Amino acid sequence: MTIELLTHGAALFCSGIAACCARSGPPAERRERVATSALMTAAMIDSAVLRVVPPIVWAAVLLGVALVVSAGRRLHSGRGGHGIHTPAGLVVMAALIASTTHGDPGAAPTAAHAHGGMAVGSATLTWLCVALAVVHVAASAHRALSASRADRAHHAAMGGSTALMALAVLL
Repeated sequence: MTIELLTHGAALFCSGIAACCARSGPPAERRERVATSALMTAAMIDSAVLRVVPPIVWAAVLLGVALVVSAGRRLHSGRGGHGIHTPAGLVVMAALIASTTHGDPGAAPTAAHAHGGMAVGSATLTWLCVALAVVHVAASAHRALSASRADRAHHAAMGGSTALMALAVLL
């Protein structure tokens, strides 16, 4: 069993905890949390294990859902509302999934060299994704510390899942 597989397994475990704990909060927020947590977990499972859907397709789906969630919040509650934590999490997860090769370590450099030495761009993208993940993990930690007791586990698990996915990108 490789360290990458262990990292993905731990990230999926955290994502599962977050999905189970997503049922806290007001009803509208619960539905949104459950749906987005389930979607992120499905994307992670497929990208790490099943590999049925290409990672870039999952990234597009996650980005589309982030836009829909943000627009829905804007329509229902105006500015403020629930904040941007869930849509931002979808964007970060999309970036992390799109930037991983999941078990094919030679894929990114080979494609990069075929396009005139874009390997530097690939490394830059990786570090940009990790930076996004660090910011999201910090925001999750802040929300976990300042949230109600019922919401703490959800935010902590989402932060843990994001941190582990970022680690998987670096492996």
